[in-house]
Amino acid sequence: SSGTPLSSMELLTAWTWSDKFDLRREIELLLDKLADKGYEKIDQPLLMRMLASITISSIDENDLVDVDPDALVAGVGDLKGAIFSAVDFLEGQLKIKNVIFVPFPIMIIPIVYFYAKIKKPTANQLLQLRKWFWQCALTQRYKAGTNRLVLEDLSKMDMVSDGINPFDDSGVEVKESVFKSSWRINSTAAKATLCLMAQLRPRSFLTGSEVDLGSVLSGYNARQFHHIYPKAYLNDQGISFHEANVISNICFLSASENNAISDEAPEIYFKKIPIGQSDAIFGAALIPEKARNGKLSFEEFIDLRTKELTRVGQLLVDQGAI
Repeated sequence: SSGTPLSSMELLTAWTWSDKFDLRREIELLLDKLADKGYEKIDQPLLMRMLASITISSIDENDLVDVDPDALVAGVGDLKGAIFSAVDFLEGQLKIKNVIFVPFPIMIIPIVYFYAKIKKPTANQLLQLRKWFWQCALTQRYKAGTNRLVLEDLSKMDMVSDGINPFDDSGVEVKESVFKSSWRINSTAAKATLCLMAQLRPRSFLTGSEVDLGSVLSGYNARQFHHIYPKAYLNDQGISFHEANVISNICFLSASENNAISDEAPEIYFKKIPIGQSDAIFGAALIPEKARNGKLSFEEFIDLRTKELTRVGQLLVDQGAI
C-alpha cells in the first residue's frame, strides 16, 4: 500500500499468514535444522525452488505467488518431510555427509521432489534414484541448460512414482576426461569424483583404519586430500604443477597422514602401507594393481587410474552401486 516492492518471500508470507502459520518463520526453522545436520549450504532461494517443484512442478519461486494459500501450507509440510528424507538418502545411500559435495546444488531439487512424491520408496525406486544421481553427477548433466534439464528430471521422477524405470538402459557413458581435468576442490568434476571415491569406503594409508568421511567431508579441507604422486616429487622430475594437479592423482587421506607422507616418492611411502591390509587399502583408493609398487611413471599411473575411475563410474551409472 505504500508503494514499496515486496520480495516473493514477503508476498507469500503475507499471502499465507495466519496465527498458526508464518512462512518466513517456517523456512528459517527448516534452514536451522538443516545447518545442524551439516547442510547449511542449502539457502532460502533453493528451499523456495524445492517448494515450487513440490506444489506446481516448477523451479521458479516467483510462480508460487499464484498458488492457493492452503496448497502452499500443505506444500511446506511436504517439503519438511521430503528434505530430511533427501538428506538421509545422501548420507545413507551415497555416503555424502555434506551438501557441498553434491556436484550441482540444484541436484537436490529432484531428490526432494522424489521423496515428496514417494513417501515410502521401494528398493527399485531407490535404485532408480541412485542411477539418476550418478548419471547426472558423472556426466556433468547440469553444466548447461540447467533449468530445462531439472524439469525433465522432475518428469522422470513422476515416471518412477508410476513404476516406470526411466534410468535403466540410459546409454549414458562416463568419459575419462572427467577424471583428467584439473583438480580444484570446488569444481563439479572434483565433487563428482569425491562422491564416487566415497563409495569405496577409503582407508588410511598408514594404519588401514577407515577414513572418517563425516569428518573429512564436513570440513571440506584441502589437506584431507592427497596427491598420490606428490607435486614436489613430480616437479623434481620435470613434471609441471598443471600436469600433476589432475583429479586422477587425488585420493582421500587424513591431514595428519598427508603431513607424514609429505612429498615422498610413491615407491617409498607405499612400502609403509601395512602389508596384511595393502590390497584392501589400495583397492579402496582405486589404485590399480600394476601401480602398487609405486614404480610406474606418472603418465602410466594416471592412464591406469583414470581407466579404473572410469570403470567404477560406469558401474555406478549402470547399476546404481558398486
